[in-house]
Amino acid sequence: MEELNLAGLDGARHRPARGEQVMTSTRPCMLCGDSRSRPVLCPGRYTYVRCLGCGLIFVHPFPEPADLLACYDDGDHSPVHPSDDPSGEAAVHRARFSEELDRIEAIVRRGRILDIGCAWGFFLDVCKQRGWDVQGVELSHVEARYARQRFGIDVFTGQLGHARFPDRHFDAVTLWHVFEHIHDPPATLLEIRRILKPGGVTVIAVPIPISAPDYVFDSIPLHLFYFNESTLVRTLRQAGFRTVQTRKGGGTGGAALMRKAGIRDPGA
Repeated sequence: MEELNLAGLDGARHRPARGEQVMTSTRPCMLCGDSRSRPVLCPGRYTYVRCLGCGLIFVHPFPEPADLLACYDDGDHSPVHPSDDPSGEAAVHRARFSEELDRIEAIVRRGRILDIGCAWGFFLDVCKQRGWDVQGVELSHVEARYARQRFGIDVFTGQLGHARFPDRHFDAVTLWHVFEHIHDPPATLLEIRRILKPGGVTVIAVPIPISAPDYVFDSIPLHLFYFNESTLVRTLRQAGFRTVQTRKGGGTGGAALMRKAGIRDPGA
């Protein structure tokens, strides 16, 4: 995976310098509502722009939801493919997922966990082996079928809102490098709040800094947003979550572990 280190993108300055191009979009920033932005990366017919109001980076023009859904159905978008080879990439991800689960279990007791965008099911299989009651949501029929058949995981194929999970059902909800792909992050977070138990946690990992896999340069960019720590935490807080922990680096890029607003930490 090629890393594009665009200096200054995560800085506090959002005001354009003299001579910089400023765009006005008919689609305002989903985080702050500002319609002003400037281009930061132009990989093809789509442009990544940074909001001048809050610094959120997003794609312009925005792809249609139906076009995005079609990109996920064959499973070829996933950087990790099934492998039982302990030296393979899947084994590396399993080890990282085990470390991430350690952090989750330090905050909340084992119970029900939902992985949104569960792909081939590696993370949920790690959870299952530790005694969690696991469920997944996955857009790709190919990947969802593999997770069911290989690991016996209950996976809903489709979008989160269509799964119709009960209120206050899960102790933990995870999104590993999925949040930047979601067409409507605020609506997704509201649905997560509905299905999360009081005291439950949500873990969201996003790529930091901007990553540019080859598919970004294809006709439809699958990364719709790029978050820094400030814009990610602000997005979550606007949806009614509060920060428990944020972290940069490691196998997940950058991660934020959040609780529902107003819920006290165990032992606090």
